[in-house]
Amino acid sequence: MNIFQFSFGDGYAGSSKVALLSSKLLIEQGNYVQLFVSKGSLTERRAIEQGIPVHSFQVQKFNELMKNIYPIFDHFKPEIVISHHSLDRKIGINLKRRYKNNFFNIGYRHNISKSVPIIGAFLYNRFFDYLIACSNGVADSLIDSGIKANKIKVIKNSITIPLDIVLKTGVAVRDRFNLKNKIVLGMSTWFHKERKGFDILFNVVKQLDDNYVLLLIGIPESDKQKVYDFASEFKISKDKIIMPGYVENVWDYYKAMDIFLLTSRSEGFSLALLEAAAAELPIIASDIPGNNEFIIDKKNGLLFDIDKPDELKEAIFKISVDKLFAKSMAVNAYNDVMTNYQLKNYSDALLNFITGITKN
Repeated sequence: MNIFQFSFGDGYAGSSKVALLSSKLLIEQGNYVQLFVSKGSLTERRAIEQGIPVHSFQVQKFNELMKNIYPIFDHFKPEIVISHHSLDRKIGINLKRRYKNNFFNIGYRHNISKSVPIIGAFLYNRFFDYLIACSNGVADSLIDSGIKANKIKVIKNSITIPLDIVLKTGVAVRDRFNLKNKIVLGMSTWFHKERKGFDILFNVVKQLDDNYVLLLIGIPESDKQKVYDFASEFKISKDKIIMPGYVENVWDYYKAMDIFLLTSRSEGFSLALLEAAAAELPIIASDIPGNNEFIIDKKNGLLFDIDKPDELKEAIFKISVDKLFAKSMAVNAYNDVMTNYQLKNYSDALLNFITGITKN
């Protein structure tokens, strides 16, 4: 099967990881996949490293971008087009207008939105054959926005877990940042004050003593000062925040954490949440769609109400003190992710979906 995937952007978002992962899986299943990305992006670099056929373009001028894409489409005549971001879906609409029913147009939705941005429900229903939602929460938000339910397929994210995960310790990371006697609260995230709940996070961290530090992985260099500036509004000093940037050896950093936090107001189905579970960390997450589809409160993690930040503080204290309770939840989360959210789970669901629509 001939498949085009579009994933323009800098490549730091979880959706870019999914685009790369799904491309590689589809190739391994015997499909010919080509990935369209932004020139100079992290997605481009990682696609090349993984041997994924890639087309890279500047995206500032949309009409010029389409002029570059049309000849490639004419030459390869893909049967399926999958679009991961808002710009990508705009491309999918233009291709559908031009080529009509000569291919299946699929939009991949990675995040919950109370309204469908840019395109609108009418355009989704008219120009997309199907929408993949990464969680039930995302699917519900699409239906609430006016998308036809029969167009939506839920395929939950999964992750690649290294075979030696149980051997990783995080000792080198803790030594590097002098964290020997600290309680490390960890997040894997990009910086968005509102959506990622940094105000919720900092409002609680400012109340914690100096034994607690924040380890934030995934914050690009360009955003670090913004994080420091926002933290200073809560009287949080720089020495309480560690930001190693985007790291390739992410598992060593997870293993350096004592507690994993996810304070978002909105999520799709967090890859970082699954990674933290695979690293066997005790997890505290906001009680929102997506998060609460994986976390069962007090079984494999703790959930807190985003409107009651004291619940987050109490959860941190609870896990810090009750080590047996924390370990029990961490083991349960690990077992859940190993059973239900490994690569094969995702691979089978994606292949079954694509095979099914093309046969019909």
